[in-house]
Amino acid sequence: MSIIKSEKNQTEKSSDDPRYKVTPRYGVWSKDEIVTIQIAIPGVKKEDIDMRVLPNYFTLRAPRGEVMYALDLELTKVEPDVSKAKYEEGLLKVELKRYNPLEHAFDVKIE
Repeated sequence: MSIIKSEKNQTEKSSDDPRYKVTPRYGVWSKDEIVTIQIAIPGVKKEDIDMRVLPNYFTLRAPRGEVMYALDLELTKVEPDVSKAKYEEGLLKVELKRYNPLEHAFDVKIE
């Protein structure tokens, strides 16, 4: 007879996992070449905010106690490497630079 020690199952929820998934209140607008997203996530610690930006997609996960703020947005094409974010008093402000194909165009010389 052998005794097998089993490890904790990775899919089990711990007591620290959020119970409720909530879409936070947010606003999106653009002016000139900047797309601005403002998201209300009160009570969230700055270091707990997980935010990702792709050229056509924005995702946010921010836990607070039993609540997980979750936001997924499809965007017009942006430049993720030029994004900025600021978090103050429960309000996250993200600024993204809209992709301008003419900035990346090459000049063609006519012979």
